[in-house]
Amino acid sequence: MHVAMAHYASASVPRVAADARRLILVRHGAVDRAGSDPPVRPSAFYGGNVDVPLSTLGKAEALAAAKLIATEHRDEVSAIWSSPMRRALFGARATGTAIANAAEGAWTSPMDVTTFEAFREIDRGPVGTGWTDMTADEVEARDGPGALERCATQKELGAWRAVNGGEGFCDVRSRVLEQRDAMLRALPPGGAGVIVSHMWVTRAMVGEALGEPNPMRVDIPTASISVVDYPEGFSAQAFASGACEPPTVACVGLKPSLE
Repeated sequence: MHVAMAHYASASVPRVAADARRLILVRHGAVDRAGSDPPVRPSAFYGGNVDVPLSTLGKAEALAAAKLIATEHRDEVSAIWSSPMRRALFGARATGTAIANAAEGAWTSPMDVTTFEAFREIDRGPVGTGWTDMTADEVEARDGPGALERCATQKELGAWRAVNGGEGFCDVRSRVLEQRDAMLRALPPGGAGVIVSHMWVTRAMVGEALGEPNPMRVDIPTASISVVDYPEGFSAQAFASGACEPPTVACVGLKPSLE
């Protein structure tokens, strides 16, 4: 793994190389737990099975991320993909609009956004029997000390269903990286795609690129941007087996400033 730079502050992220494919990974903005159906208590988990809306702050954060992407990457981006959840879709659509608004010359319509279930947030299990609407302390009181880290480092696909009716991180990682590989195949060399999704979805892709097996060590703030460039022939399977070059991580968890 090669980290080109940590942030945009001193210089722009270099343009993607002609033989690489770039993914611009965006986490959704801050959410309004009370505005979801059903409502989620403060500090409680919500995951991929509750369609929590963005808060006013979260919308402002998403717009700031969209503006930065349009400023820095509008000539590279040829596709925008998203989780189907509304907290991610807002940012994806804002990005498409921002790129169109930043185009020089004649007016163009916003870029289309395509959604994929594979980019949905980690399933925390149903309310009542799962972790949805439970706090971290309540989870560890019920399922034992270290339950959260065990979920994050679980390696057996499907095993976490028996614990809370949801997913372990390995389940998320498997579906995310499979869909990610399909997205890379859809991009032209020298091109970029934007994926607007969630913390754990982004952790799956960034953690792989960083070689970090524990996703809880990968910091992905709300509405932050991470940029990863993938070499020709890259796939999760090829990378794991050493059959391709590693990706280049241009930045991780950059949180744009609000104006």
